[in-house]
Amino acid sequence: MELRQLISFYHVARLRSVSKAARTLELGQPTVTTHLRKLEDEFAITLFDRIKRPIQLTSEGAILLELVTPVVQAVDTLKIQMDYSERRGSFVVGAYPDLVTHHLPPGIQVFSRTYPDVRIQLVARPYTPLLRLVKSGEVDLAFSAPPPADDQAFDFKKLFDFDIVLMTPLGHPLLKQGKISLKDLSPFPLILSGPESMTRQKVEQELRNEGVSCDVVLAMDDTASIKRYVETGMGVAVCADFTLHQQDHQRLGVVRLDHIFASSEIGVCTLKGKFQGQAVRNFIDILSDEMRGFHADLVGWEHPSVGDRTNAGSG
Repeated sequence: MELRQLISFYHVARLRSVSKAARTLELGQPTVTTHLRKLEDEFAITLFDRIKRPIQLTSEGAILLELVTPVVQAVDTLKIQMDYSERRGSFVVGAYPDLVTHHLPPGIQVFSRTYPDVRIQLVARPYTPLLRLVKSGEVDLAFSAPPPADDQAFDFKKLFDFDIVLMTPLGHPLLKQGKISLKDLSPFPLILSGPESMTRQKVEQELRNEGVSCDVVLAMDDTASIKRYVETGMGVAVCADFTLHQQDHQRLGVVRLDHIFASSEIGVCTLKGKFQGQAVRNFIDILSDEMRGFHADLVGWEHPSVGDRTNAGSG
C-alpha cells in the first residue's frame, strides 16, 4: 500500500468520479484506476459499486474512507505548510562589491517580487574573505571566482567568464601602443584592488613571474573609487572587465590584457554538504538565470592599435 493510492481513493470517494479525481490530482485516469485496483487487491475488498452512477462506496469502502481521511488531510496540510515555509525565512548572500552594486539587483528584484516575505542579507567582500565566510557557514552562498582547485570544501557553479583589463585616463600614452606587456606598466603609478581580491593576487603573481616591479599608489576594493582615481590621473588600474559599465565610456580608456592573464569565472560558491533550504535554492535558480552568460561589452573602448590579440603570452 502506498500513500498515493490512498490519496487517489480519497479523491475518487469524495468526488464520486475517477475522471474528476484524476483531473484534481493531475494524473491520468488509468493511473488512478490502477491505484484503486491495487488497494482492492491488497485488502481483498471491493471499494466501489461501479454499476451505479455516480459510483458509490461499498460498506468496506466507507470504512476505509473514514480511516484515511485524517491521513490525507494531514498530508494536504503538510504541503501547504511546506509551501508557506518556502516563501518565508532568511539567508545571507556574499558577493564582490561591484557584483552587489551592479549585477545582483535585477535578479534580487525578480526574486523579491516572487518571494516578498523572504529576507536577504547581503555581504560585500573580496575573494578570500568571501570563501572564509562560506566555509564558516556565515554566508549561505557567494558569487565569486572559483575556489582553489585543491580545496574540496566547496561546490561551484559557473555563471559567466571575465577577463582582466587595464583602465587608464582618457588620452593616456598606453592607449596608443600595440599589445602591451607588464614591463610597459612599470613607469606608471599603479592602482590595484585590495590584497585579498582574486585580481590582485593574479596581478602580483604575474609581476613576480616577469620580475617587474610597479609603484602601487592605491589599493582598495571599491571599484567605483578606483575608477574615480584613474579618471583624475592618479594612476592606471588593473581590474576585471565585469566592473566596467556604460557610464564609464566617457571617463576611462581601456586596454585588454587577456594576452597576459587567462580568463576566469564568476559563479555560485556554496559549502559542500551544507543543507540549503528551498528559499535558497530558488534564489540561486533565479539569480543564475539573470546572470548566466553575462559578457562585458567593451565596444567603444577598442583602440585601433590595441587590436592585436594573437597568441596568449606574457607580453
